Amino acid sequence: MQQNILLTIKDKYSELPESERKIAEVIISDPLNVIQMNAAQLAKRADSSAAAVIRFCRSIHVKGFTELKLQLSAQTNMLQEDLHTDILPGEELEQIKKKLLMNTNYMLEKTNTSLEDGLIESVADLLAECPAIYVYGLGASYIVAMDIKQKFTRLGKQVTCSQDQHELAASMAIAPQGSVYIGVSNSGEKKEGLVLMHLANELGLHTISLTKETNNPLSKLSKLALKTANVVEAPLRSGATISLLSQLYAVDIVFYRFMTKRYDENIKSLERSRKATTDLLHLFNEYSNPE
Repeated sequence: MQQNILLTIKDKYSELPESERKIAEVIISDPLNVIQMNAAQLAKRADSSAAAVIRFCRSIHVKGFTELKLQLSAQTNMLQEDLHTDILPGEELEQIKKKLLMNTNYMLEKTNTSLEDGLIESVADLLAECPAIYVYGLGASYIVAMDIKQKFTRLGKQVTCSQDQHELAASMAIAPQGSVYIGVSNSGEKKEGLVLMHLANELGLHTISLTKETNNPLSKLSKLALKTANVVEAPLRSGATISLLSQLYAVDIVFYRFMTKRYDENIKSLERSRKATTDLLHLFNEYSNPE
């Protein structure tokens, strides 16, 4: 699947040297006109060099300037609608939906690439064999931690998830052998998460981290490090929207791979848990309408 080249450039921008940043700025600000330029014209417009244009293409993993222009041309409709900008004052709902859909699709494609198949297999195998799971996440990552608890509890796993670090530490101290600790943090830099990951290692738990694709300290502390796309969010989308979706998507991938390990057994567990919630609803109705 072809990458969204303009979003790729925006994500790579902070990593580029100054000469290539100038080129990126021209492309981001005026992509439709760049399609009509040659490398020398772009270099002159950016106050850079033709050699820097070639290096820039390599930096964003494009074979050359011709391919870059072809990818921009393929996204002409999106460029004309200006879907790569942040949400604007008084913007129409339809335009907002298009922008969010484009960014979500881009994030999912990038996360698919970031999540290594072998690593997912190792995580799924570890979760299939472990007697208990302990999960921690702070802020928006707590939503992801609770999603892990909800999913794996319904398959019969003993899952403890708490934002109370003392409670979690006490529970992990008496964890059965072979238990797993999962630390969820988009940045991978929060002190609370680092301390708990360090403790989990000291207590002998198998450790897994779920962070964005950077060289962050939480991923270094964990035995297995799942990483989602490192996507730059625009200011008005800064409610961790894209990173949250990315983490939830990663959890889904691990969960479905876990399901396939013992498919028949897991399906039966899901059916029993679904029946229990249905029975509970019926009981509530009976107590609400006594004869």
